[in-house]
This record gives sequence, C-alpha cells and structure tokens, in this order.
Amino acid sequence: MKWIGYLFSSIWRLWFLIVFMLVFIIFTPALFFFTAIKKNQIAVAHLTRYWSKLTLWISFLFPVVEWEEEIDETGSYIFCPNHVSTLDIPLLLAVLPPPLQYIGKAEIARLPVFGYFYKNNSVIVDRENRKAAYNAFLKARQRLKDGLNMCIFPEGGIPPKNIFLKKFKNGSFRLAIEENLSIIPITMPDNKTMFPVEYFKGRPGIIRVKVHKAIHQNELGKKTIENLNTSVYNTIFEQLKNYEK
Repeated sequence: MKWIGYLFSSIWRLWFLIVFMLVFIIFTPALFFFTAIKKNQIAVAHLTRYWSKLTLWISFLFPVVEWEEEIDETGSYIFCPNHVSTLDIPLLLAVLPPPLQYIGKAEIARLPVFGYFYKNNSVIVDRENRKAAYNAFLKARQRLKDGLNMCIFPEGGIPPKNIFLKKFKNGSFRLAIEENLSIIPITMPDNKTMFPVEYFKGRPGIIRVKVHKAIHQNELGKKTIENLNTSVYNTIFEQLKNYEK
C-alpha cells in the first residue's frame, strides 16, 4: 500500500507549497517596503522570521530546538548547519535569533519576484567564479559588521542522499577567524526524511534542531582554518550518528 503514503506525501507537499506562496504574498508589501524603499535589512530579517514561523506552523511542521548553551542575541555569529533539504532555510529562519542572512546560490536569485527579495537580502555566491566568490566573502564580512548574523552551509549545497555528511568548504571558517567571530555548529537530523528532494516523499510532524556550543573568539586564536573545519564537521557528524542510535 505504498501508493497511499505517496499520495499523502504528495498532497501534503502541495499544501506546503500553497501555504508558502500565500504567506509570501501576504508579506510581499512589507518586504518590498523595507527592501526597496527603506533598505532596512534588519527589518526584512524579522519579517522573514515571522513568515517562516507561520509557514511551518500552518504546514504542521513543529520545530523543537535543543540549545547546548544560551547565546547573547545582541552579538554577531556565524551559524554552520548541515544541509539536507530545501526545508533547512525556512526552518533556520524560524528558530535562530534575528537578524539572520544566508550565503546562498546564485540560481535562487534568478527566480521571479522571490529572487528579487532573496538577492537583496542575502549574500549571493557563484561558486564557479572565484572572483564572485571572493566578492561574496567581502560582502558577508560587511553584513556581519553591520550587526547581522550569517548562516553558511559549509557543505556548499544539498549533497546526494547516499552521502551522510559532505566534506566542508573553508569559507565560513576563514570568515570566523579573520573577523574574530564566534561560530556555532547546528545539526538537523530530520529534514532529510521529512522533506526530501523526492516530491512523493515527506511528512509533517516534529523537527529536531540541535544548536551546539559556540566556538568563541578566545578559542579561535588556537585554531587554523583546517582545525576549525574539522572541529565543526566532527561535532555535526557525531551528533547525526547519535540521532541514529
């Protein structure tokens, strides 16, 4: 009776898409006002947080966040999560402290309407173009100085489903060390099965997110970029393994 499961998943995924678009339409006037007229990225970050929360709630997706330690929400951080699903972005927008922006793929910026807001309120990177990638690095540095938090998926994209955790790229770790900013690993174990790439799979329910202890500024001086990369990778890898037990 697998077809019943496929049918349920398809209907629910369609419901999620409808909710996502309707909530986006409702928020569009305010997003346009603060993006195009006021040019206030912090206000946009707060709006996208509420948009994401509302979308998840109406879609029957309920985040449960485990914080290993409290963080000072007035500080600037680099968040480094594993990346397994398109659901990762709205989920993290909903649960992490604003103002939050992403370093994201250039392809998304080409989408009509949505791409306009994404392009103007994220740091866009074309990883095939080294000069563009460096310019994105400089832009992310400026956003952090402006008081925004940055979320960077160190895997660089959603890996194939047969890869448990893809090798991390160094950009986020270089940025943390050069700007002397705390970096926070995040583990998301459920999105791969609850909202996979395959359209005919997925389900609503509780989504677990674990926000690990920050690697603070006073610890960064003792680490090279490669050491920091390995430390964050191992933290997320071991936590994913623990969730499988």
